Amino acid sequence: MTPVIGITAYDDTAAWRNWNARAALIPYAYVDAVRRGGGRVVLLPPGGDADEASATVASLDGLVVSGGPDIDPVRYGQPPHPQTLASGPVRDDWELAVTSAALGQGVPLLAICRGMQILNVCRGGTLHQHVPDLTGHERHDGGGAGRFGQHQVRVSPDSMLGGIVPERGLFTVPTHHHQAVDLLGDGLKAVAWEEDGLIEAVEAGPSELGGLPGFVLGVQWHPEQAEDVRLFSALAAAAAERAAARAQALAPMI
Repeated sequence: MTPVIGITAYDDTAAWRNWNARAALIPYAYVDAVRRGGGRVVLLPPGGDADEASATVASLDGLVVSGGPDIDPVRYGQPPHPQTLASGPVRDDWELAVTSAALGQGVPLLAICRGMQILNVCRGGTLHQHVPDLTGHERHDGGGAGRFGQHQVRVSPDSMLGGIVPERGLFTVPTHHHQAVDLLGDGLKAVAWEEDGLIEAVEAGPSELGGLPGFVLGVQWHPEQAEDVRLFSALAAAAAERAAARAQALAPMI
């Protein structure tokens, strides 16, 4: 059974042929990565309310919360930094709602770049709004607009992520971001760091609210930009396991 994995989409203006209009879209690298990892893709356009988010997530076996523009800092109680470029309330509302629904329903979740920040804010965490102010360098931003760079991360060997990418020492990843996790949200623990100490991955951890069920992983880098699809394969495996358990529960009693 091929698990159905939703990918949250952008709400943006796009141009194609003779058209220029508001569109729901996603870089195709996400679609390729989920398929190569063993999932069947559906796109989740922004704009629905919490009830739609809950019903949509209930129909999925797994979820990818994608990268994109900054989250409005009002969501985590801060005034905007001059370099913060918020995506707008439509996408923020939708992705916070689908992330909350996935966590509540135990749907396997892979949150990428902005997605990891959404996950953290959803759990009450905060963000560094402009990483160069903190680190004094710009190697996280990939070399500027429209480009991905590379840097190295250190993954905790005693983590779920460490079991997926068990390389010891430093692990090279594609990167493009200028914001990052600051105060960790409830139920999350840091499991990877850049050489400068910046948090680069989180997963389910101790919680004051009773913990988070299932596969919950956020990475600050962009795994969809690499040939390595182990993170997507791990998501698909967790999603397939959930799908099989649901099918068995719904099977008629013999």
